[in-house]
Amino acid sequence: MSTLESLQHQIDELQTKLSFQDDTIEQLNRIVTKQDEIIRLMQGKFSLIGDKIQDIEAHLPNKPFNPSDEVPPHY
Repeated sequence: MSTLESLQHQIDELQTKLSFQDDTIEQLNRIVTKQDEIIRLMQGKFSLIGDKIQDIEAHLPNKPFNPSDEVPPHY
């Protein structure tokens, strides 16, 4: 194999690798974009849950929970 053929072969291999890398980067970009959407949706839901918990806590009596005030289930 001549030097020119060897260089051409190396260039072909590099182009093939670059093509696969481009594909992989594009796939990873789609995955990261989808995960970002999911994370943003979950953050919104967690925020709503937090707000609901705060609303519920605001409507609870202010006295702390005391287990001795509870009636056992067999009574």
